[in-house]
Amino acid sequence: MPPARHRRDRQTSVSKTNAVRCITTRTTTQAPMLLKNLVRTGTLLAGARAFAPLAVQRRAFTKMSAAPIGVMVTVEIEESRVPAFLEALKVDAAGSREEEGCLRFDLLKDSEQANTWHFYEIYKDNDAMAVHKTLPHYKAWADFKAGGGVVSQKVAKFTADDFTA
Repeated sequence: MPPARHRRDRQTSVSKTNAVRCITTRTTTQAPMLLKNLVRTGTLLAGARAFAPLAVQRRAFTKMSAAPIGVMVTVEIEESRVPAFLEALKVDAAGSREEEGCLRFDLLKDSEQANTWHFYEIYKDNDAMAVHKTLPHYKAWADFKAGGGVVSQKVAKFTADDFTA
């Protein structure tokens, strides 16, 4: 009898060891399903997605019902209000990253303009973006904004034509 032939695919998995997540790769035929489950449950680290085969990443994007929606918010904050701003965004960013429909939420400090920050947000679709604005952690940002301290704000919305979560 000839030896059994096995199809080889990459599988990315994450395990916790001493409170540190470790990324391992092994061969299996179940790689796409495991990756999908890790992404769905939020177990997969954002950086670990880079280790997934490109074909698996592309399949995850093409199976979405609609293209992801992105938002780039640029704000200038009064210098005296910067500590309160950072505290509010710490709450908002942490909560946003736990949302099922939020694929990415980054807070970036402008390196050329003082007291200017950029929020880079990607949502699964318009519904996920609408849900985001109803959640308690968003209230931290909304309350800060309502209390003053935002000198200027610019919002750009876009759809992701070529996006890898």
